[in-house]
Amino acid sequence: MRTRSVVPVLLLSCMAAGAAPASYRLEPAQAGTATRLGSGWLSSEANDYNLSTDARERLLVFGRSTTADFSDARIWISRRTRDGWADPAPAAFSDPRWRDSDPWLTPDGRWLYFVSNRPAPGRDSARDDLDLWRARVTRAGFGPLEHLAAPSSAGEELGPEVHGGALTFNSTRSGGPAQLALYRARLVNGQPAAAEALPAPFNDGIAQGDLTFSPDGRIALFWSIRGDTREPDLFAVHRTGTGWSAAIRLPAPFNAPGMDFTPAFSADGRALRWASQRAADGASPGNQGRADIHVIDARSLPPPPAP
Repeated sequence: MRTRSVVPVLLLSCMAAGAAPASYRLEPAQAGTATRLGSGWLSSEANDYNLSTDARERLLVFGRSTTADFSDARIWISRRTRDGWADPAPAAFSDPRWRDSDPWLTPDGRWLYFVSNRPAPGRDSARDDLDLWRARVTRAGFGPLEHLAAPSSAGEELGPEVHGGALTFNSTRSGGPAQLALYRARLVNGQPAAAEALPAPFNDGIAQGDLTFSPDGRIALFWSIRGDTREPDLFAVHRTGTGWSAAIRLPAPFNAPGMDFTPAFSADGRALRWASQRAADGASPGNQGRADIHVIDARSLPPPPAP
């Protein structure tokens, strides 16, 4: 009897020892269709947003919050192996006392930019707003966290990315052209300088954020509340011979009922990924404002407006 009771335990132990770690794939981008990415592991029952990968797609980062107001936001990471993407987990520097959000990886995979309300030298300990931060990516994870004081303010900073030798982000700082406006800070010897607001057509609404660019720099995407829009929708502007075109609100399936935000191109420019609060049917807002990550073939973007 004792031998028979031990056998199942031994079998379970052997199965556990031989079990392969979880591995996942990112669904391919399809033309004209917004596909929910990574059901269950990337797009979950939480708010999932700000997906970013390096150009080689060896490292993946995204933001996750279990609350509709993003009050417990954390940065999650996954590394790709020969078998696929590993189970995502919170970044090692994550601390439940602080909010870490809006992660973005430089294409070379060397730096992670993000926002946080964690304390920093010279920052009033009573402040709870989000500032700009970055960390060098290492083989073991991440290096020391660096507070970017020069472009940060007493308002909320969000959506940092680096394009064309400048750090771009959005901010609620006082004196700006909108309640939430887009800014850029030039990088001088790798360090961001003071920020300046972008002109129209970028800052031309009540609020705008999450500015990103196609790899060739010819298309800029961001979300905005402007004109007759009452919730954040995705807009596009195209580079012209003299500057930028007028901003156009993207049609379905890029926008749907509910918030659409955090757009980002894949490194090869073929796929566009963003977060959306749409329901599975794409015709109604999602459950209690939950956001999932979606992907579409970037060639589905509409052409630039006529001059």
